[in-house]
Amino acid sequence: MSRKSSRPRCPVCGLHLELCLCADLPVRELGSDFVVVQHNRERNKPTSTGRVTAAVLRAPLLNYGAQDEVFDDRALARPDTDYYVLYPLEGAATVDDAATRPAPGRRRCFVILDGTWHQCSRMARRAPRVEAMPHLALPPGPPSRWGVRTPPNPAAVCTFEAATRLVEVLYGAEAAAPMVSFFTELSARMLGMRGRQVERGGEDED
Repeated sequence: MSRKSSRPRCPVCGLHLELCLCADLPVRELGSDFVVVQHNRERNKPTSTGRVTAAVLRAPLLNYGAQDEVFDDRALARPDTDYYVLYPLEGAATVDDAATRPAPGRRRCFVILDGTWHQCSRMARRAPRVEAMPHLALPPGPPSRWGVRTPPNPAAVCTFEAATRLVEVLYGAEAAAPMVSFFTELSARMLGMRGRQVERGGEDED
């Protein structure tokens, strides 16, 4: 996956194959649906956590922004589903379980964007169907622990951390705990591949 190394990586967790964590994926069976919309520039980045987020939440992974591909929005157009996109546009309400519960016979689906802050901003405003969804913001929380990429601001977190916080808001700390433990190990292994033990680092990909 990497442009800088010929060592094979897992296509889901992004780790070198001998360090792959996918056998321990904390797959969540929850009462909500999820969809991950990934910016095309994140598709082959091993430091993107969108793929592993989709795997854990059993969510379709939609790719947006490829010039030679049509954006497949069928997972965003089910007539029996109420959709919400997790992105804090100005005026976005904070995620609330009670306020988003669907009426009888309907489902709810949370759309999680995967990309840089700028890429997610563009997708939130321009991706078909996504731009028309109610936008929600996460409540304040701890700073990102994804030390392999530098956050654009202190409040920014990676895709997997955002999904974990969303699950915690909707279903409680117990439901989110396996995701927290998995991400702690994923972060440690990704940093360990580079001989680093720090909490934050640059945006290098090997």
